[in-house]
Amino acid sequence: MKIRKSQLPKYYELMNPLLEALQELGGSGSIEEIVQKFVELSDLPEDILNIPHNPEKSSLTEIEYRLAWARTYLKKYGILDNSDRGIWLIVPEKRHIKSVDPQVVVKTVREEHKK
Repeated sequence: MKIRKSQLPKYYELMNPLLEALQELGGSGSIEEIVQKFVELSDLPEDILNIPHNPEKSSLTEIEYRLAWARTYLKKYGILDNSDRGIWLIVPEKRHIKSVDPQVVVKTVREEHKK
């Protein structure tokens, strides 16, 4: 049975698992560490985790690609920051936040973008 990309979680559905992975890592981590922790915590099967995003252009999996979008939205929303290249952290004053409403994040970021 071939798995379609449409069966994967959407980027906004990865926001809370991403936050959970960062919390588990003590609030910060490299992209690799975050992906690894996300994989540990998720119950997604290997075949879904290994779907390539765009094999001709990158080595990213579709999940890694969608996690990157989740990080971007959470950064624009003010919860995450990337201190050094490839290192992401929960902004210290937002460390208490364990979850977000993905719809609110997406709506807020898109409204800000329109301004």
